[in-house]
Amino acid sequence: MTDTTVPYCMLNDNIIMSLFILNLVGISYVFLMNGASILERLKCTFYYENKAIPFNDRTHTTKICNILLYSQTIFYSAILITGYLQEHRLLVNDERQTLYISFYAIAIITALLLKRFLYDIVNNILFTNKDAAEWRSLYLFTIKIAGFALFPAIIAILFIPEIPFQYVEIYSILILIAYIYTITSSLIRIIFCEKRNYLDIFLYLCALEFLPMALVWKLILQLNEFITTKI
Repeated sequence: MTDTTVPYCMLNDNIIMSLFILNLVGISYVFLMNGASILERLKCTFYYENKAIPFNDRTHTTKICNILLYSQTIFYSAILITGYLQEHRLLVNDERQTLYISFYAIAIITALLLKRFLYDIVNNILFTNKDAAEWRSLYLFTIKIAGFALFPAIIAILFIPEIPFQYVEIYSILILIAYIYTITSSLIRIIFCEKRNYLDIFLYLCALEFLPMALVWKLILQLNEFITTKI
């Protein structure tokens, strides 16, 4: 009787599943410590649209909870990218998945830091310090809660691989649309509230959001090619 190699699956990867469990524990801690603040911030973002200053002391989130929220978004995004590349045969499905996810996570962290830097430079030059600070707070909060929106897609990738990946892609596209809608409506409410020039808003998003997204995706594809051929 000959031995047969069991195909690799992220569900059976001890490192990935340990990180996933640690993430669940960390997010449970976030809800215990700052659940009410996060809910209030969501209300301020989507409901209290006419409020002059949507964020106040009731929406404060501790530093450790912020780190955990960012970590969730980065970790889930890296898993989603890995699943997409595997599905389209741009990535070999083997035991190096942890390495792939680590590289993608580093690329995402770098992109977020650069986008934060670019937003701060442009907003502080073009707009008032108050508007720039309020936009920064809302933008970073949108990044932090993105992990919750990605949770169903990650569950499907890790635990329900029989679900056609097209459903995951459609869901991810809907999340991307919701993300773009959120930051666009926030731009209109906070920065472009006096003069709603939609061409300016579109150009602003192209320069600081869409172009960086395209560059990050190109970087990930190049990184994937390097990892596949060199490592």
